[in-house]
Amino acid sequence: MLSPLIIRYMAVLLLLVPTTVFAILPIRENRLRYNRVKTIALLTAVVALTIPIVGTLGYFMNLSPNNLLLLALIPLLFVFLHIVKAELFMKLFCFFDSTMIVYNALVYGILLAAPFEINDNHQFITVVTALICFAVSAALGALYFKTLTVKIPFLLNEDRLNIVWENYMVVTFVVTALFYWVTPRSPDVVMTGRVRITILIFLLLGPVTYMLVFQALYKLSLNVITNVTLSEENELMSMERKRYKELRAYMDETRSQRHDFRQHLLVMDGYAKAGEIQKLIDYIEQFTSSLADHRSNLAANPAVDAVASHYDGIAKSAGIHIKWYIELPAKLPVKESDFITIFGNLLENALNAVKNLPEDKRSVNLTARMLSDAMLGITVRNPYEGEIKKGKDGLPRTSKAGHGIGLTSVRTVVNRYHGVLDINTDDGIFTAGVLLYL
Repeated sequence: MLSPLIIRYMAVLLLLVPTTVFAILPIRENRLRYNRVKTIALLTAVVALTIPIVGTLGYFMNLSPNNLLLLALIPLLFVFLHIVKAELFMKLFCFFDSTMIVYNALVYGILLAAPFEINDNHQFITVVTALICFAVSAALGALYFKTLTVKIPFLLNEDRLNIVWENYMVVTFVVTALFYWVTPRSPDVVMTGRVRITILIFLLLGPVTYMLVFQALYKLSLNVITNVTLSEENELMSMERKRYKELRAYMDETRSQRHDFRQHLLVMDGYAKAGEIQKLIDYIEQFTSSLADHRSNLAANPAVDAVASHYDGIAKSAGIHIKWYIELPAKLPVKESDFITIFGNLLENALNAVKNLPEDKRSVNLTARMLSDAMLGITVRNPYEGEIKKGKDGLPRTSKAGHGIGLTSVRTVVNRYHGVLDINTDDGIFTAGVLLYL
C-alpha cells in the first residue's frame, strides 16, 4: 500500500498533465513525427510512468515541489523534442511556454492554500494544495486557450520567423526559472505579515503580463513576416519587371524584323536565283542569329517564368546549361509564394553546386509538373564533387559550399502540404525531389 506522503508527491505531479497539453496544443499534425492518436498515446504513457516513478524518487530524496516537478519534466522534454518535427528553438519555445504557465500555477496554488498548510506536520504540500495548483493551471489554460490554439500555431507555421524563435524561447525559459525560484518553501514564511496577500495580488499581474508580452511578440512577429514578405515580393517583382523588359525588347525587335522581312526575302531570292547557295546560307544564318538569342517563355505562370528566367540568365553567364521541363498551369494549384520558395531554393542550390565544376559538368536538370490533379512534383538534378553527409534531419551537412542552402525552408513548406522532400546523392549526382499533396 502506498504511503500517504508518496501520494502527496504523486498528486503534485498531476501538473504534468496540463504541462503536456499546453506544450502539444500549438503543434499541428504536419509537425508531428507520428499521427495525433499515436502521439497522444505516447505522451499519456510517458506521463503515466513518470508520475509514480518520480513521485517515489521525490519522496525518498525529500524534494521540494518545484524540484520534484523539475525532475519530472526532464523525460517529458526529451519525448517532446523527439515527437515534434521543427527547429530546436521553436520546440523549446513551446515547451517552456507550457512550463512557464504550470510553474505560475504551482506558485499561485501554494499561496492560495497556505492557510491550510500551517498545521501540517510535513514540509511537503498536501493533496488538497496539489489539486488547487492543478485547478489554477486549468484556469490559466482556459485564459490562454486562444493564444495556444490560434496565435502560436499561426506563428509556428511561418518559416520566415526562424530567426526569432531563439529570443522567444529565452523569454519563456527565464520566466519559468523565475517562478521556479520564487516557489514558497514553507507556509510559515508565506503567512508572515502581509507577504501572502501581497504576492497573491502581485501574481495576478502574471496572466496580464503574459498576455501583453505575447501580444507584443505577436505583433513583432507579424512585422517580421510583413517585412520578409515585402522583400520577397519586391525581389519577385524585380525579376518580373526584368522579364517584362526582355519580352518587350524582343517584341519590338521582331516587329522591326517583320517590317524588314520583305527586303530580306528579296535578298534571299536574289542569292537563290544567282545560284549563290553558300551566300544564301550565310545570310539566313545571319538573319536568324538574333532570333536564336531569344527564347520562349519557360513557364505559363508569370511568377515562375520570371524566377526561371532570372536563374537562366545567371546560369548562362556562369556557363551552366539548364535543361528545363516545366509543365504547370498558369494558375498554380498551390500558394504562389510557397512554390517559389521551393523552386527558387532548389534551383539556387543546384547552381551554387555546379558553378565551380569543370565546364563539361556544369549542368542542371529541372522538372516541375503536375503528376495528377492531387499531386505536384519538382525534381532538380545536378552533378557535384566532394562528400555530402546527411544530418539526423535527413538534410545535407557539408562544409563544401553549394549544398544544403535553403533546404530547411523547402522542408518547412513541404511539411505544410504534408508532402515529401527526398534527397539522393548516389553516383555523384545530387537529386532533390519534392512531392506536394494538393
